[in-house]
Amino acid sequence: MRKKREFIEGAFYHVTSRTNDKIRIFENKLGRKIMLMILQDAKEKFQFRLANFCVMPTHIHLLIEPGEGTNLSSIMQWIKAKSARRWNFIHGSTDHVWGHRYFARVVKSPQEFDDVMGYIDQNPVKAGIVEKPADWKASGAYYRERNIYGVVDDSLTENKQYVKMLSPIPLVVEKFLPPRQLEHTKKYLGVYAESVERLCEIVSEIPKLDETKGAQEPPVYLHYFTKTADYFIYEYDGDDTFYGKARFKVYPADTEYKKFSLSNLKSNQFMELEWSWVPEVKGW
Repeated sequence: MRKKREFIEGAFYHVTSRTNDKIRIFENKLGRKIMLMILQDAKEKFQFRLANFCVMPTHIHLLIEPGEGTNLSSIMQWIKAKSARRWNFIHGSTDHVWGHRYFARVVKSPQEFDDVMGYIDQNPVKAGIVEKPADWKASGAYYRERNIYGVVDDSLTENKQYVKMLSPIPLVVEKFLPPRQLEHTKKYLGVYAESVERLCEIVSEIPKLDETKGAQEPPVYLHYFTKTADYFIYEYDGDDTFYGKARFKVYPADTEYKKFSLSNLKSNQFMELEWSWVPEVKGW
């Protein structure tokens, strides 16, 4: 017979839940991102404090305190069901994502709380995935190290208003992304997205004005586009002026070097940005 779980009001619990047959569902970034988003959504739906967490390839750890009028079973049932549905929807499958039962142990002392915090932090280190706990993005250690709160709680005595973001979008990303794309990035990706990291890298590599004169090809560029035009940005003045080439579907032969306004490009409701575009051919 299954051992009956011990539930104590106002207590923290160390919760562990494994994937079905220990399948490595959270081994890639997409799987971990789904789990992070579900945790964020759960904090909006239920009252609880999350002191720490870690999403490993085959399981998750949570250090959680259910709020008044909220029970751990309801929270965990919702997290597992919601994440399974989202995973299957994205992958077009009907797989069993989770094992049938999660494990929960009440934390009975401050010393035990500290021990559990450390145990959860060390999971990816002991697995040989990273060298330091804060290097693992799908963990409370990562967010605590950077003073980013909203998933983990910065204080065990104060409930803060939780934000939808997993962490703030960098200003450079907000500056370059068209509004519709920025909204999508904030809602579904957050800074956890590899594409956001790549945009930050590319922007810092774009040459300043006149630095590409005489070059056979630019070292890196951005590609803004709509259904009727493409804008290849090769130089940037650091403020609002771009230089590059535009290719319009109705005037395909027009390849002169042009000046663009970043604000004007972003104002087009159909404009999108390919922020990982890197040239591969010469003769640009």
